Amino acid sequence: MALQKSARRIEKDATIIVQNQAANNEIFFMTKGTAVVEVQGNVVGTLNSGDWFGELAAILGTPRTATVRAVTPCDVLVFKGIDDAGLYDSMAKEPKMLRKLIEQLCQRVVETSKRHATETTELTDQAMRYRRAISGTLFALEKLVEKFKSKVMEETQQHLSALSGISTGQEGDADSKFFSSGRSAIFGG
Repeated sequence: MALQKSARRIEKDATIIVQNQAANNEIFFMTKGTAVVEVQGNVVGTLNSGDWFGELAAILGTPRTATVRAVTPCDVLVFKGIDDAGLYDSMAKEPKMLRKLIEQLCQRVVETSKRHATETTELTDQAMRYRRAISGTLFALEKLVEKFKSKVMEETQQHLSALSGISTGQEGDADSKFFSSGRSAIFGG
């Protein structure tokens, strides 16, 4: 398929591309207007004149990763047929457009890396809180099993230990304020 370039006028509030739909070998270049980028209904970015969009799904042959909706009336250039060398020939004739596309792809890599780092940190922090909570609970169960010789508590302790991968609880992870009725049995005194 040869590269085809067409212009489209998009009305305010109209959807330009829809998340999870096929890319149909189309990428877009905003020549006028403003649009928002939404992922799962959340606005994650803004597009303005001079911005490319839809290129990831079109180049990779995947469904759209986001929805783009016009905030103002927009004019866009639509490039269809990027599955052959036509897009690259077109870009060679307009190097500023190629540079802008490369810059945007690089910026998306940076943004994705930052978002991934933030999400990883948040997950690590949450995992550490869970590990401490499980360790503290195991410590409490260990002490209660010792004191009361309860088979039910022992089975609960073994279950939690086996499923969590935490073999024994640490006293420093057990917060006595959460064990008001069993405080003396768990912490002594």
